[in-house]
Amino acid sequence: MSDLYFDRYAYPKRFIKSESRPDTFIRVVIPVFNEPDIRPTLESLAQCNPTKRGIEVILVINHAENASETIKENSRKTVDQINEFIIQNTSDLVIHIIKAFDLPKKKAGVGLARKIGMDEAAYRFNSINQDGVILCFDADSLCEKNYLCEIENHFLKYPDCNAASIHYEHPETNEDGNLNEPIILYELHLRYYIQALKYTDYPFAYHTIGSSMAARSSVYQKQGGMNQRKAGEDFYFLHKIIPLGNFHTITSTKVIPSARISDRVPFGTGRAMQEHQNNTKDLNLTYDFECFKIIKAFMNEINIKSNISDFYSTIKSFLIENGLETELNKIQSQSKNQTHFKQRFFEWFNGFKMLKLVHYLRDNQFHEKLLISQATALLIELGYEINQNPTALELLKIYRQLDIDSGN
Repeated sequence: MSDLYFDRYAYPKRFIKSESRPDTFIRVVIPVFNEPDIRPTLESLAQCNPTKRGIEVILVINHAENASETIKENSRKTVDQINEFIIQNTSDLVIHIIKAFDLPKKKAGVGLARKIGMDEAAYRFNSINQDGVILCFDADSLCEKNYLCEIENHFLKYPDCNAASIHYEHPETNEDGNLNEPIILYELHLRYYIQALKYTDYPFAYHTIGSSMAARSSVYQKQGGMNQRKAGEDFYFLHKIIPLGNFHTITSTKVIPSARISDRVPFGTGRAMQEHQNNTKDLNLTYDFECFKIIKAFMNEINIKSNISDFYSTIKSFLIENGLETELNKIQSQSKNQTHFKQRFFEWFNGFKMLKLVHYLRDNQFHEKLLISQATALLIELGYEINQNPTALELLKIYRQLDIDSGN
């Protein structure tokens, strides 16, 4: 395989000196920052059912140069924990540690940590001329026992699969056994948003969760690798890959992300849990379903001959304010037919632009409403019969099944 990516775009340093097993097909990359106990995650992976080919786990222990001494000490303790686990490990997992210590403060974060690990994984695949799978996981996540073999089977069965999102479910209860209402609401919001996008006929409606995504090494390199964002790196990364096509959802196994409170990134699950606890974010609210009805009409009306004046007034305002009117005209003039137009239009109208449109509608016309009512409204629109006054958990279970049924 070409070394062009490593000459131009990769993190310049290589960390792992040992040779790669020639049959390695999956490399699990886990960024680890200020983690109190990495062992449950390693145990979860080690307890997975045997795979046909080799598995490597690459743990990127990272902190910024300006991190507190407490965080730096935690990094050292985590390395010791992993080394102890390696000595005791009886599984076939090959485990590597990358000490990404004292990273530049302007760039240090989860994006850079993922990039370091994923670049290392890609380099090691190139060294054995293998277009293997780079699998992203998190240091506080768990998985089902069939996790590794199901992902291996999927990518072997579908050699044209460029990348995939893996089904995930947060724990529904706290350690004390009580329902964890905030995480139930948060996951319901995520699933409502994706199913609402599918309802609009938007072609790139996929979950983009960092702990449950995978990409072929060649595709990872072709698309310029992982970005260095301090948050949202997973969203931006996958929305560079999804438009390539052959993006799958693997629903035959499950990732179990943590529901813990965290302030390590500006947004995401941990931050949402913290903001809910601090009463700075109300997880009972979500996007008005009317937004998606308007977007559905837009998705169905947009074509090679569309005039911006034909669209709903708020959509038209969004296109003009974001300078997209000119871009739309350019795409129309350069498209040979309607099929070509649709392809080019959706390459341009990516997941980020769609999210911006949803937020524009929310801020300018359709303000947030109660999550339970809006999630119910979408299900009714899809033909479901919903009990009166459903709970968030009841709705979440329906939405989880919806995601499973619509996966590959």
